[in-house]
Amino acid sequence: MNYMHSPRWFFLIAIAVGIARGQSPHQPSEDSLKLYRTPTVVVTGTRNPSSIEYTPVRVEVLQPLPTTSAGQTTVAEFLEESAGVLQQYRVRSGIQVMGLEPAYTLVLLNGQPLTGRVAGVIDLRRLPLGNIDRVEFVKGPMSSLYGSTALGGVVNILTPRPHHGWTLQLRTQHITRGGSELHARGGYGDSIGAVQLYSFFRRSQPFAITVDSISFPYAGSTEIALQAVAYWHPTTQWELQGDGRAFFSRTHGAFAETYGGQLAINQGAFRQREWSVSVSSSWTVRRARLQVGLFGNQYEELYYWDVAPTGTNHEDEFRQRLGRIWSQYDLLWNVRYRLTLGGEFLYEDALGTRYPDQPVARTIAIFSQWEGAPYDWLSYALSIRWDRPSAYGQHWSPKLALLLRPWGHRWVQVRTSLGSGFRAPDFRQLFVSFTNRLQGAGYALVGARRLGYELQPERSIATDVSLQLFLDDWLGWHPWVKEWTAEIRLFANWVRNLIEPFYVGRAEAMDVYSYRNLARIATRGCEVTLQGTVIPHPLWQLELRGSYQFLDAVDLDVLDAIAAGHAGTQDPSTGSFSPLRRADYGGLWGRSPHTVSGTCRIVYVPLQTVLSLRFLHRSPFGDEALDRNGIAVANPPRRVLDRPDEYVSGFWNLNLWLTQPWRLSSVDISFSTGIRNLLNVRNPRFLPHLVGRQWFFHAELRWEATE
Repeated sequence: MNYMHSPRWFFLIAIAVGIARGQSPHQPSEDSLKLYRTPTVVVTGTRNPSSIEYTPVRVEVLQPLPTTSAGQTTVAEFLEESAGVLQQYRVRSGIQVMGLEPAYTLVLLNGQPLTGRVAGVIDLRRLPLGNIDRVEFVKGPMSSLYGSTALGGVVNILTPRPHHGWTLQLRTQHITRGGSELHARGGYGDSIGAVQLYSFFRRSQPFAITVDSISFPYAGSTEIALQAVAYWHPTTQWELQGDGRAFFSRTHGAFAETYGGQLAINQGAFRQREWSVSVSSSWTVRRARLQVGLFGNQYEELYYWDVAPTGTNHEDEFRQRLGRIWSQYDLLWNVRYRLTLGGEFLYEDALGTRYPDQPVARTIAIFSQWEGAPYDWLSYALSIRWDRPSAYGQHWSPKLALLLRPWGHRWVQVRTSLGSGFRAPDFRQLFVSFTNRLQGAGYALVGARRLGYELQPERSIATDVSLQLFLDDWLGWHPWVKEWTAEIRLFANWVRNLIEPFYVGRAEAMDVYSYRNLARIATRGCEVTLQGTVIPHPLWQLELRGSYQFLDAVDLDVLDAIAAGHAGTQDPSTGSFSPLRRADYGGLWGRSPHTVSGTCRIVYVPLQTVLSLRFLHRSPFGDEALDRNGIAVANPPRRVLDRPDEYVSGFWNLNLWLTQPWRLSSVDISFSTGIRNLLNVRNPRFLPHLVGRQWFFHAELRWEATE
C-alpha cells in the first residue's frame, strides 16, 4: 500500500478531512507515542491518507528514535509503549492487545500482510527496529477493511521512504546476554525516483541464568535481513513502487522449555527463512486515484532436535506461501466526502512435515468505505467487507466510526466505533499433523479436519469510546507547562466460536490434542493516557507520558456455569463439592487486570543531553500450568483460575539510559548507554524474555546531502 502521494492528492485530502480553519500546527514532538498531537498523515485507519487529528478511526503512531528506542531489540518490546500492550514470548515474540492473544492482531509491513504464523503468532523478531520509520496501530476490529486476523486490531509497520538527495544511516547496539547488532541504510532520491538499501546483522552467544538453583540455558543465534525499495515517478500522475525483503536466522544450542509447568532442557537447531516481493502502481488524476499491486511472501522453518534420552534425531519442517493481488479506487466526491472501493485475491498454502496433505486456501474479498464530514464538528467512516474463503462460507464485516469535535479543533475530541471482526481457522487448526518427541513433552497435535471436526470462524462484536482532552486549553496552565493531553478510552470485545485446543485421548503412548469451537469470551476495560512537557527552567525540560489499563477478561461459559451453580471442584478424598464463587474467578489465563507503562525524559537543552526512564508494570496473571484443582466446569470442560497459588507474580520492568547527540556539519551522531531490567526481574519459566539486568550501548550516525 502506498503511503506517500502526489502533492495534488495531499491537497485534496487535506481539504476533505482537515476542514482546518486556520489553526496553527503544533511544534513537532520527539515522543515515541503520538496521540493526535501533531499534523501527521496516517493511512491504516481508513486505507487512505488522512490527518491523524481528523480521521474518525483512532490511530496511534509510534516512532523509534535514539532517545526513545535505545536498548530495545524487538518490535513487540517497542509496542509495549502503547497502553495495555504486553509482550508474549514463547519461542516467538508476539503481543497481547486488549486481552486478546497475538493471533487476533493483523501485522502488516508497508500495508502487506506477513505470513508464517506458528501457534497463531507472527514472530516480530523478523522485523528489525533499525528499519522502521513509524508504526501505525489501530486497536479494535478492522475486518471491515482487512478481513481475517484483524479481529483485535492492526499493526502497520512502515519502513523509511527515500529522501531527496543522498542519505546514509548506521546503527549499532550491544546488549549483555542480548548480542550485538549492526544496521546500515543508504539511498538516493530526486523528483523522478528513489532507491534505498537496508541490511541488518545480529549475533548473540549462548548463555544461562540460574534461578532457585536451576539453570535455564538460552541458545545463541545469528540473524540477517536485507531490504531494497525503489520508487519511480514517470509523470506527476503515476507512481511505481517495488519492494523486496529477505530474512534469515539460525539458533543453535541448548534451550529450556516448559510443558505443563515441567521444565525440559533440550539440544538442537532452529532455522527461519523468509522472503517477500511487492510491486504496485498508483495513478492519480484530478479527484480520483487507482492503485493496483502484486505481493508474494514465503516463510519457512526447520527444526533439528537431538532427542534425549533416546539419542535419536528428529527433524520438522514448515513452509507457508502467500500470494496477493489487490486493487483500490478512491474518489474524492467533493470537499467533504470520499468513496473507496477495493478488492483482493489471496492464495495461501502450507507444506512440510507438519502438512503432508499440502493444504491450499483461496480467498476473494471486496470492500467499500464512505467517509464524510457533513459538519465541522462531525466526521465519520462507514466501511464493510465481504470475504469468500474456499474453506467455508462467506462473511460480512461492517464498521462505523465517528469523530465529534463539539468545540472545534481544540479542547476535546470524542471518537467512538462499533464493528464486527472475524478470524478464519488457520492451517494449523485445520490440517496440522505434528508430533513433539522432545524430553518433557511427548504429545501430538492433529488438525480438526483430519479428525472429521468442522470449525467455524471466530466472530466478534466490539465497541469503544475515546475522549481526548487538550488540557492546555481547558486549564490555561502556566506557559512553562505545555502540550498536556489526557485520553480516556473504554473498550469491549465479545468473541464467540473461540477455537481452543482440547484433549482427544492417547495413542502410541502420547497425549493427542486437536481443536474445536468452544468458548465465548469477553474482554472489556479502560485505558487512561496522560502526557505533556514541563519547562521549569530555560536550561531544562521534562517530558512525561504515562498510561494505565484496567482489563476484565472472562470466559462467558464459566460465568454461566457459576450462575447456574455447576462450577466448582470436588475433593478427591471426601467427595464433597465446593462451588466456585464469582469473587474467586480470576478470568482468562494469562491476563493481568492492571498494566502501567510510560516514559520520563529529562533534557538538558543546551547540549540536548537526555536521561530517559521507561517503565512497565504488569500485575499478577494466571497460568494454566499452575492449576491446582483440575476441571472446574464440566461442560465444556474448563480449568479455571480460582486460587491464589495459580498466579504468576507481577513485576516492574525499568530501563534507564543516557543519550548524547551531536551534529557535525551534515552528520547527526548519537550515543546511548544504559541498563535494561534495572530491578533484575527473572522468571524464565513464565517470562523467558526477562533474563535479568542487562547493560547496553547504542550508537547511531545519520548523514543527508539534499539537493
